[in-house]
This record gives sequence, structure tokens and C-alpha cells, in this order.
Amino acid sequence: MKHSFIFALCAATMLLPACRNNSTNSAPAVQELKMEEAPAIAAVAAEGALASSGSHAGQGAALPISQKIIKNAVLRFSTSDFESSKKRIADTVKKYGGYIASEKQENTSMQWRNEVAIKVPAAAFEQCVESITSGASRIDEKSITSTDVTEEYVDLDARMKARLAVEQRYVQILQQAKNVKEILEVEAQLKSIREEIESAKGRLQYMDHHVAYSNISLEYYQTFANSDPQSPGFLQRSWLSFKDGWNWLLSLTLGIFSAWPLIVGIVFIFIFIKRGIRRWKSRKAPTNVNQ
Repeated sequence: MKHSFIFALCAATMLLPACRNNSTNSAPAVQELKMEEAPAIAAVAAEGALASSGSHAGQGAALPISQKIIKNAVLRFSTSDFESSKKRIADTVKKYGGYIASEKQENTSMQWRNEVAIKVPAAAFEQCVESITSGASRIDEKSITSTDVTEEYVDLDARMKARLAVEQRYVQILQQAKNVKEILEVEAQLKSIREEIESAKGRLQYMDHHVAYSNISLEYYQTFANSDPQSPGFLQRSWLSFKDGWNWLLSLTLGIFSAWPLIVGIVFIFIFIKRGIRRWKSRKAPTNVNQ
């Protein structure tokens, strides 16, 4: 009996430290999550601030990445040969390694017009603009702008890298989660961080594309007749008036051709009425003679 009591006491003494360790390990993981989350968020803010200050300081010195400049041009001109200009512009864009992103052409009896969005490599931007405008009869608008997005790019890139580091910390914390509540909390934070990372990646890709390929918004047109001459002069006014009259005559002729069913219907109605009147007169004429 005495030996049994001593054995039970020894067993209880050995189990007590183990129970204490289990109690310590079962502490709420939410507190551990918060303790890990605070330094992670602080790291994001610190790294973002360093990236921003580094981009400002780098304005007078060498930047860690190449300068990011987005170039845009707006061109509008008239041409004396619409089809020839269209082919020349397509060949020019192809020559400089660009492509036509969109095109909208409108043709009327008075004017042909084409609106084109062109993407061309930034290195060939100036040469492409000069080649496109070289064949213009008259340039109405030529506007070129350059936007430096280097500072925004550096800052956004640094913040994205900081968020990637935070994402890895949350993945490690997720592996240590002990219950469903902790897992859901960490996964919610991971989802938010990953959405920010995807948004930053999308913005960086957008800037990279627009830096690599400059945009040219082009509009060119050919005017066939205009009652309001672009420059004064009797001969030009006379010639444009003659063209206006000729175009009006063509439009009238085409309108008559397109209305042939109506004209045929009117002719048949006229013939029908005329025959009816003749029949009415022929029936009434003998009656008048008998009287």
C-alpha cells in the first residue's frame, strides 16, 4: 500500500510539467496573430516610406530603375488623296514596328474621315510622328506630351514588394493556426493583401506597356466640297460651288433612282385615273346627244 502511494505521487509529479506545457501551447493563437501582424504592417509603412523618399532623392542621382516616360501625340490633318494617305500611314506604322489599336472611318458625299489609334515603340515615336505628318496637305493640330511616371513606378514597386513580404508572414502564421476562427482571420488578411498585390501588378504592367509603346491619336480627312472655303478667293469659291452643284445633282439623281417604286406607283395611279375619266366622259356623251 505504501509503495502504491509513492508510485502514484511520483507519477503525478511527472505529469504536472507536461500539463503546464499543454496549457501554455493552447494559449489563444489570436494574440499571437496580432503580435505578428503589428510588425508586418509597420514594415509595410516603413518600406513604403523608404521607397517614396528614395524616389525623391533619386531625382538628382541615378535611379535604381530606368526612367519611365509615357509619350502621347495628337495629330489632325487634311489630305488630298484619302486612300493614298491611308496606305502610307499603315506602311509607316508597320515600318517602325507599331500597330493600329483601333480605327473608325466615316465616308459622306462631302468628306471622308478616319480616326486611328496607333501604338508605336517609344524609341521610334518621334520618327513615326514626322513620317505620318509629312504627307499632309494642311496640319490642323499637332500636340505631343510626355509624362514622367518614374516616381510613381518606384513607389508602387516598393510597396508591392513590401506586401509580398507581408503575405509570406501571414502564410507562416496560417500554418501555426490552431482552430477555425484563427484560420478564417488569417485567410481574410491574406485575401486583402493579395488583392492589393494584384492591383499593384496590374498598374505596373499598365505603365510598362505605355512606356514601351507610345500612343498616337490620329485623325485625317479629305474634303470633296465645302460651301465655306478654307481660304478666300473667287476662283476657289467658284470651283467649290461648282463641286457643290455637281454633288447636289448626283445626290438628286441617286435619290430619284432609289425612289423608283414610288414613281412607278404614281404613274399607275395617274393612268388609272385618266382612264376612269375617259370612260366617264364616253358614257355621258350619248346622253347629252339624246337630249
